[in-house]
Parts: sequence; C-alpha cells; structure tokens
Amino acid sequence: MKRILVAVTGPDSFGVVYTTSDTLNKLGCSIIDMDQTTVRNEYSAIMIVDKPESVGDDEVAKIIKEALRGKGFDMSVLVRDYVPGEATVTQGEPFVLTVDGTDSRDILTAFTRVFYEGRINIDSFRTIEVKLDDAGNPLPQPRVLLVFEVTVPPEVDRKALSRTLSDIAHDRHLSMSMQHRRIFEAVHRVSIA
Repeated sequence: MKRILVAVTGPDSFGVVYTTSDTLNKLGCSIIDMDQTTVRNEYSAIMIVDKPESVGDDEVAKIIKEALRGKGFDMSVLVRDYVPGEATVTQGEPFVLTVDGTDSRDILTAFTRVFYEGRINIDSFRTIEVKLDDAGNPLPQPRVLLVFEVTVPPEVDRKALSRTLSDIAHDRHLSMSMQHRRIFEAVHRVSIA
C-alpha cells in the first residue's frame, strides 16, 4: 500500500463524501484520516488514504472526478503523495483570540505573522463577514470577525504577545481579545433549560 493525500473541493452538495469514499473503496483504498469544512457553501475535504501500489495517483484523481461528475458534482480533485508536515507545537496553553472591526486586506497577515514568528500553532481559524447591523440594515463598510484558536508555547511571554497583538489591532482600529480557552468557554457557555 502507498499513502496518498486526496483533496476534494467545490460547491457543497449532498453525496460528495459518499461518492468519494465509495469510489476509493472500489479502487481498494482505505481512508485513514479525513477532515472537512464548508465556507460559504463551498466544500473542502482532505483525506489521508492508503491505496494499492498498482493504482496510480493520476488514475485515482481521474476516477474520483469522473464519479463525482457522473452524479452532477462540479468538484476539483487533487491527489499527491502523502508527505508528513512539520511537527507542530503541541506543548503549550490553548488561547482564543478574537478580532472585530472593519475589514482590510492585511488583517490576517498581520496577526498570523506574529504567530509564525513566535511558533504559535493555529489549531483552528474562522472568519465571519458581517454585512448587516443588528437591525438588519446594510453597514456602510462590512465588518469582519476573526476567531483564532492557538497553542502558545511555554517559552512565549504571554504579556508581550498580548501587547503585540493589541498594538496590531489598535493600529487598524480593531477590537481584540485574547483569553485562555477555558476562560473563553466558561464566559461564552450557554445553557438551555
């Protein structure tokens, strides 16, 4: 068996996962791990797959794409050799960073540069564009909410990190909050009776 990476992206539709997994199964492949997400109704899945040596990577991509197209799905398929990535920092404390304000091109770059330089792993990231105010009226300029879940290594000075991130937010007229994940979860916990 040979380990490969399979990525499937395109408009979200019912049956994409079934069609992909069924096709891989018919090719004698086993899905070892998989993660998926949707962004504005665009679907993306990444799979680590073991496949028989006798089946080529290009053949796997072509057959999956044909199976998806046969069911009316307009999906892109990428197949490549699996190459384990750099081991990410797993030791450290989990924090949630929220950034809110008027959108600009460099917001994501500014914050992620700090994470990169500090070897702070981004465990999860979500961006939400807000186009309407609370009354449902269009905002003159859209706002953006960024939510980062990060692991901060023990050697990183958290106060200095918070000051650096606050300065970035301040320079861009954004509000920013950085909380330990346990505190964030406790504060934002909603209980339904």
